[in-house]
Amino acid sequence: MSADLYQQSRRAGRAAFSKLAIVASIIAGAALASACSQPSDTQQAQQQQQGADEQARKDADEKAWADAEKTGTVAAYTAYLQNFGSGAHVSEASQRIVALNEAARKAADEKAWADAEKAGTAAAYTAYIQNFGGGVHVAEARQRVGELGRKEADDKAWADAVRAGTPAAITAYTQNFSSGAHVAEARQRLAALDEQTRKDADDKAWADAEKAGTAAAFNGYIQKFGSGAHVAEARQRIAALDEQANKEADEKAWADAEKAGTAAAFTGYVQKFGSGAHVAEARKRAAALETQGRKEVPFIDIQKTCKAAAGAMVRLMGGTTNEQDVNACLDSEQKARDQIVKDRATYAAADKVQCMRTDVYLPSYVEWLTCLEMERDVRKERQQDETFGRGGPYTLPRVSPTINERATPATKRMEQRTKRAQRPRLTARGSGGSYAPARLSTPSLPLSQPSAGVYIPPPASNPSAQINQLNHSFPLNGGLGLNPTNRDAYIRYNLAR
Repeated sequence: MSADLYQQSRRAGRAAFSKLAIVASIIAGAALASACSQPSDTQQAQQQQQGADEQARKDADEKAWADAEKTGTVAAYTAYLQNFGSGAHVSEASQRIVALNEAARKAADEKAWADAEKAGTAAAYTAYIQNFGGGVHVAEARQRVGELGRKEADDKAWADAVRAGTPAAITAYTQNFSSGAHVAEARQRLAALDEQTRKDADDKAWADAEKAGTAAAFNGYIQKFGSGAHVAEARQRIAALDEQANKEADEKAWADAEKAGTAAAFTGYVQKFGSGAHVAEARKRAAALETQGRKEVPFIDIQKTCKAAAGAMVRLMGGTTNEQDVNACLDSEQKARDQIVKDRATYAAADKVQCMRTDVYLPSYVEWLTCLEMERDVRKERQQDETFGRGGPYTLPRVSPTINERATPATKRMEQRTKRAQRPRLTARGSGGSYAPARLSTPSLPLSQPSAGVYIPPPASNPSAQINQLNHSFPLNGGLGLNPTNRDAYIRYNLAR
């Protein structure tokens, strides 16, 4: 607007200047004409009038300029130029108009910038750039627009992430706006969400472990959450469950020992539960039963039996005997007696009467034990389902291996001597098996017995009957009454034939 006023004042000044030039030409012409002739009174009067008019014009010009300066506006200076196009202050008036227009433009620029800063929005800065393309603050306005655009995008992305509230959304924000205004808060949110997730998993695992209520479940919880909130309680639960399980096992073992009622059962309880609740009573019961058993088992002079047996073997096989052979026999006999005492409650009264006989030649605890165990095991087999007649499987019972496993070199030498005197055997001595001593009377079966060799009974359909027949037909080492440690091998061999 001020530039337009300035152009208009310039055009008005040029028009006024042209008019003044024409007037001056006319006056010059008149002066030249008057110079050629003597001035008249009329001419003098005209000259005086022109001088008066010129003075009046100058006075009006100065007054108009003073008024314009007093007002100091573009409009005042423009009016001066319009009225006094050839006045003395036309050039200065034009300069004043340009200066005022520039000041107005600058003031408008600063006001528009202040308004944009006050609004502080990208739209406000964009409007400033559009209205003042050459303004002082255009570069800064463009920078503000870029920053505000990024900030708005940052804030919007953060608002979206907070609204979603998931670790994935917040992680995406940190990846897209690594230097955003909310990165620190985003990391705090992620840490809190991770902690909450871990806590939820911890609580769920603990709830599952409590629901299962087993030591394995609590151990699984501890392995998975070693620093979980319930680790201490889980360990307490495991300890309580272990204690309860040990207590239940202790009570069950004690109940089983009482049900069996044998010294072996009570001794086994003590060995398994050395600090159990019933250890003292178990020891007391076992000692009482062993004492009672030793009283109930008849006494055998095993020194006499072993020495006589060793002497008979020397007479039969030749060679000499020694103290080691006798000691081996004594050890086997003592172990057999201890086993009979220990397991006496498992033997039937009839079997004790039949097997534990002191009226035979050189009675032996080893033979008694073999007889008792075979009779006991055969009795058990008979009480089971009648599977033998239907061709069911049958396993020959074994004698306790503790006797034969501890055979000394002397015992082995005695066995080797016996092998040379008897027929070749298919198995080594000491395989274990129950044995009942042969009666001294003639066998009840009407069978003819050969004068030499091993008696082989006729085939029987019942394995029990076969075992009894083979048991009675086994040669007792020439009638010496020694322990036939390979009796079970003999029976097995003939059962399989």
